[in-house]
Amino acid sequence: MHTARPLANGLSTHYPLPGLAFVDDTHLPLGDGGRMRDTALRTGDAHSRPDGQWWAYLPDPSRPELAWCVRHHPVHGQSVLLYATAHAPAVLRQWWSGALLHRAGGYWWDGTTWYRPGQTRDAGHATHRPRTVPAAITLTAADCDDGRPDATRARLYRIGELPVEEPALAPHWSDDLALWAARHTEAGDRPLSMCVVTLHAPELDASRLLGVPAVAATAGISSSTLRAYISRGNCDVPPPQAVVGRRSLWARPVAEEWAEHRRTEAQGPITNALGTADLSPGAADTQHAFARMFFDQLWHRPEVRKRWSTRHRTQDEVRQVADELGRAVAARLDDILPSDVLAATLTSALLGALTGPARSGEHTAGIDPSLTAMLRWLDLRRPDLARQVIRDTAASAAVSRAVAPASAQKLLHRLLEDQTTEAAAPVRAI
Repeated sequence: MHTARPLANGLSTHYPLPGLAFVDDTHLPLGDGGRMRDTALRTGDAHSRPDGQWWAYLPDPSRPELAWCVRHHPVHGQSVLLYATAHAPAVLRQWWSGALLHRAGGYWWDGTTWYRPGQTRDAGHATHRPRTVPAAITLTAADCDDGRPDATRARLYRIGELPVEEPALAPHWSDDLALWAARHTEAGDRPLSMCVVTLHAPELDASRLLGVPAVAATAGISSSTLRAYISRGNCDVPPPQAVVGRRSLWARPVAEEWAEHRRTEAQGPITNALGTADLSPGAADTQHAFARMFFDQLWHRPEVRKRWSTRHRTQDEVRQVADELGRAVAARLDDILPSDVLAATLTSALLGALTGPARSGEHTAGIDPSLTAMLRWLDLRRPDLARQVIRDTAASAAVSRAVAPASAQKLLHRLLEDQTTEAAAPVRAI
């Protein structure tokens, strides 16, 4: 479930989040996706897919406690949002699932369809079942243009003016949106009719939203119990779809699906102990190795085991445990795929591609896209080894006198910079 709270919109976003102030982000390398990802890998984190999608977070140089989170899609454009840096890794994990943006307390859009917040689980696959929103209408920036903006009330913030603890709410957001739209149009960026702002659906109509007493009744608990859950961050209470004054309001289907989730949990564990009968011997060994490591980390470390107690069982505590387990896997990546062995194999394969016999009358052989993909994979995880592969390949090519070292290095570095998909034609040696 999406719970991290954005603090502000970036000026370069294509998907402004209603109610949040706009912040100047022109100092970021957003116009150059490759440079943005390289910078994020040094100081934050970045991920990409072969189809051109990528997402990254980058702590702001002047305020490292705040991070810019960018979600780029080659067709649907980009979201640029400012978060507390501590929450940025969770935002990237949410974007792994395919959600391009979230609105109304966790409703999410994949580029074509709106879905409710993920709460109902598929026990067989240990994942959430996405449920579509009936009669959902996507509202764009063009739909939100009331034609009567007051430029004197619009405000563009600078990064140094923002608090860290709470979102920067805009008291005159329609005027701020008009200012953003004017700058957006002037720059010749994405048409306003393609800049999604939010959704409208019958279940989100203000007259149909439920307050705490109604949500508690739906779940079969008292209002005081629900308020205690919310204050302590327990029981995965979904974020409200709206807050009017200090009153939180939920869509009825969201409340009902949360109640369904509670009933499912009360019936017993949703998963059983996992066997390895359907795994290859190597995969089974990997499962056993990480299972032992996770058990030791979760049970034998007192500072982690204390989190099983009720008062520590909060979203932030669980998120921290998840981050620690993820870091443990990253630290033992060589147990899954030995990087040094991969580097040696890549060096041999790339050398063969550079020095092998010409094909179809060409003077040089092509670099297969699969080699390009593996070199990029290695560069993202062990950039030192990837550079060593390039140096060793170029040196060996020079010994064979097939390719000049400078030309070979130039080609191989270009493989890392070229962001075409794996299905693209092979890159040709110089």
